[in-house]
Amino acid sequence: MKTAIIYFSKTGASAECARELYKAIPESTLVNLAIDTCDIPKFDNIILGGGIRAGMIPSRLKKFVFSNELEIQKKNVGIFVCCSDFPHSVDYIEKNFPPLIVKRAVCCAGFGGRMNADEMKGIDRFVAKVAAKRIKKAGGEMPSINYAKIAEFAAGFK
Repeated sequence: MKTAIIYFSKTGASAECARELYKAIPESTLVNLAIDTCDIPKFDNIILGGGIRAGMIPSRLKKFVFSNELEIQKKNVGIFVCCSDFPHSVDYIEKNFPPLIVKRAVCCAGFGGRMNADEMKGIDRFVAKVAAKRIKKAGGEMPSINYAKIAEFAAGFK
């Protein structure tokens, strides 16, 4: 069964997670919405993913999903988000994706995230630096990608 892994990544975490899914899911195709288009009818499975900024998925991913909602609903769907607020990943999915797509999804998961200010620009860079200082000062750990969650998610599409 053919799977399209459709994502948008601003700083690279979502792209890294999408590549991990690509390696784990046979007959899959990566679709980077920053540079690619996707002919949804050619695929049996659709995996949608992107990072969370201020509680929202990237506008390019959101526009793609809403403009292709009816076609996506006909497929086996998986949804992932990358965010440092890991415990609320499913809340972000429910808030940002159409309810029927979420309800029909085979898998929905958060894969964690990372905050590397060197990969960011503007306000994102400033916020990441402030957050990193606060995390370090509190003795916490910096967010990281959860590769076990990616493997678990991929198993749902094999």
